[in-house]
Amino acid sequence: MSKKSDYSPEEWKSITGAPCLAGLFITMADPSSIGGVMKEALAVGKAVAEAGANSQTEVITSLVEGLKEAGFKAKAELPDVPKGDVAAAKAATFDHVQKAIAALSAKSPSEVDAYKTWLMTAAKKVSEAAKEGGFLGFGGTLVSDKEQAALKELADKLGIKA
Repeated sequence: MSKKSDYSPEEWKSITGAPCLAGLFITMADPSSIGGVMKEALAVGKAVAEAGANSQTEVITSLVEGLKEAGFKAKAELPDVPKGDVAAAKAATFDHVQKAIAALSAKSPSEVDAYKTWLMTAAKKVSEAAKEGGFLGFGGTLVSDKEQAALKELADKLGIKA
């Protein structure tokens, strides 16, 4: 079991930023309206908070406690992601998620599977945060085919079930 003090500042930045990046990975698959993107961004914060209540993984609990101490006002410091090229942005996003997993694998391998599952939970909540398609809020679908494909891709890259 590990906590913030077990990691370098750069490693902790990766660990705390990965849930947002996993959500961004899904958002990039099928961008919604501005309102939809905002709902998806808020879904990550909600997923992070909910995970702390149920997690028996020290690193997740430590991450959520740090956010609570900051009054959930702290924003994850996210790395630059290329703009204009969705494939490059998705690749860069996942590379940063891999850095978090590598840090956990090196210092607390017993927490890696729970962390990956937690990332998928955050990504799934993002996919369900806003309806895709439809007109003026009518119709549409909760999780688009593109988002479902992105969830499967993320799960495959993480080596877990979607």
